[in-house]
Amino acid sequence: MISLVGPAGVGTSRLAREFLQRWRPNGGGAADRAADGPCADSRATDLRWLLRTVSGTELSDQHVLVRRGVVLLDDADRHRDAVATLVRSLLPVCPQLRFVIAGREPLHLYGEQVYPVGPLPVGTAGQADPDALAAVPAIELFVDRARSVRPDYRPTPDDYRSLAAICRLLDGLPFAIELAAARMTLFRPKALLRRLGDGLDVLEPQPTEVPVPQRSLRSAIGASLDRLGPAEGDLLDAVSVCSGGFDLAAVEALTGIDPASAERTMETLTARSLVQVAAHRPDGEPRFRMLHTTRRYAVERLRRSHQADRVTDRHAAYYLDLARALAPDLSGPRQGAALAALADEHENLRHACHHLAGTGRAPAVLSLILDVSRYVVASGRVAATHGWLGRQLAGADPSGADVSGWLMYAGLCACLRQDRRARTLLTEVAARCRRTGDERREALALGLLGQIALMRRQYDEAARRWAQSRACGRARGMTGMLVADGMATLALLRGDLTAAARLCDRHASASAGDTLVGAVLAVRAGAVAGAAGDPTGAQARTRDGLRQFHQLQHRPGVAFALESLAVLAARGRDPRQCTLAARLVGAAETIRATAGSVYPSCPPGALDQALVRLRDAVGEPVFRRERLAGRRATLADAVGLALGEAEVPAPATRHPAPPETPLTARELQVARLVAAGHTNRQVAVDLDISEWTAINHLRHVMRKLDCRSRVGVAQWILHAELPLSREY
Repeated sequence: MISLVGPAGVGTSRLAREFLQRWRPNGGGAADRAADGPCADSRATDLRWLLRTVSGTELSDQHVLVRRGVVLLDDADRHRDAVATLVRSLLPVCPQLRFVIAGREPLHLYGEQVYPVGPLPVGTAGQADPDALAAVPAIELFVDRARSVRPDYRPTPDDYRSLAAICRLLDGLPFAIELAAARMTLFRPKALLRRLGDGLDVLEPQPTEVPVPQRSLRSAIGASLDRLGPAEGDLLDAVSVCSGGFDLAAVEALTGIDPASAERTMETLTARSLVQVAAHRPDGEPRFRMLHTTRRYAVERLRRSHQADRVTDRHAAYYLDLARALAPDLSGPRQGAALAALADEHENLRHACHHLAGTGRAPAVLSLILDVSRYVVASGRVAATHGWLGRQLAGADPSGADVSGWLMYAGLCACLRQDRRARTLLTEVAARCRRTGDERREALALGLLGQIALMRRQYDEAARRWAQSRACGRARGMTGMLVADGMATLALLRGDLTAAARLCDRHASASAGDTLVGAVLAVRAGAVAGAAGDPTGAQARTRDGLRQFHQLQHRPGVAFALESLAVLAARGRDPRQCTLAARLVGAAETIRATAGSVYPSCPPGALDQALVRLRDAVGEPVFRRERLAGRRATLADAVGLALGEAEVPAPATRHPAPPETPLTARELQVARLVAAGHTNRQVAVDLDISEWTAINHLRHVMRKLDCRSRVGVAQWILHAELPLSREY
């Protein structure tokens, strides 16, 4: 007995029927398959009659299918007691029978083998390459079903990005994807995505649609929730306010029930495929998630019950307390675990902040952001937090408002290289802290002013600010790291390598146990070792810092370490290492763009000089290609490449720089496809233009390039080192 279980819309019935269609007893050969019809068992009618007699329920042919001794019981949840009675009665006396049961939850009978059916893969959120997105199973299904209503539909690169977002929004549920694809008769993916964000109504089938057992996704989910008891339904509605997952502690906080009851209820909801165990924490405790579609339905039920405000208040209070409890660990030896916990709860924290700010409790949100400022920078939430703080502080006087808020806002301005605004605010904050005797915040403001001066190459000003910061007597933690790292960088720029190395080592020892401080100073010490002529030691220390940054998932720090490795490789001029460095530069650029912070960073001008050397070492075409490949790499792949855990790209033969192209962007696309061997018709299909237009473009290309044939176009492309595929 096999039970196929999964959430509403996942396709357990379709999978069970496909299995029944392909079933071959004892591995039957081609002859058996040729003779095997849709109802090969000659006693199927008698067996159906027996099943109905034993179960005591009139089960229709849609719910009971028989084939070669295999009995499929579909939609078992509707007739759960009858199905359980039937299987319990027949299995002991009919050992040759095999049962396949499709439903939302197991029957919990002896001998039952449960097979969970999950949604289709939807790809990762960072995927942008159209070719990669086209191979994602959920998107493949959407495009296939869209073509059943629009045979001429060919997704554009922009369409693929919208389709990826649609499939993630629909959790990869095949039934939901099919219903959404049916709306392509009217909408395009961007418009459909906007409507899906408003709720499940867009997934209602059209009146002309052929009747199916589950008429819509809403009715399918509703049928599952209607079978819940009052306590189970209330708990499911309560946890629907959680975004991005939750644990048992959150369940207890939101519902007020005891731990034992919370565990039993969550086991029931998990068994009924309404909640999934997403992962387990290092201590073995489960972390749960709800499918987006199920959560939307439960949120609607919660709002109708008039309990939404009370539950949302509980949710905000719980996660605010959780963040405050984790805040002290962000600067200690347990900061890795604290950052990971905050990353897990990021969506919940964001939801809590929106609720608190929307109900007039913005100071509580400001306090939370200040408590977890290290997480804000490490996780790449600088731009979003900067925007929120700017809106909250708009119109306020820096000399009269809470100094902590202005200090945080000024620091984020510095991270985003809004230097003029940052300097003005930090100067005012430092003056106010001096008047009130707040030495800790004054030291931090002065340290940030020193960093801004360093990046602007105002070295004397930077040294003066850092001396003032150290004079405050609070040069510990983040402030101490800013001062020590800045002074070491300044000594490196002035050629005093001994002083730079001493500053790095001394402060790293004083901050033992703070992984972030250790990582920053390890990478900086690597730069000092490289300048001192010790490439082996430089790479070892820089890679050690990269490992620590990656362990913390500190995105700006990872970019800093990758850039530092590129600078070291450029100094050595080894072709293989320079090829790798070009790829690391591209990866660092993407990470910087998503992280939104320029700190920590290489000394001013060091990376620019390295880029010139890399271009000279491998040639412009190779550098451009490797840099582009790095921009498309994931953070984990880039780190693996930098640490030697992935294959280093082989050095390519240098070629002259490509000539200036006289072609337009469209003509260049046509030329690349022609060089790749595409016919005129294939060019037209790939570019979604008419064949006659493709021929005209090719004529213009040949005239501008003075080519007499398609071979001449291909030779020009190869000589110019231009990529041949659409991927580039």
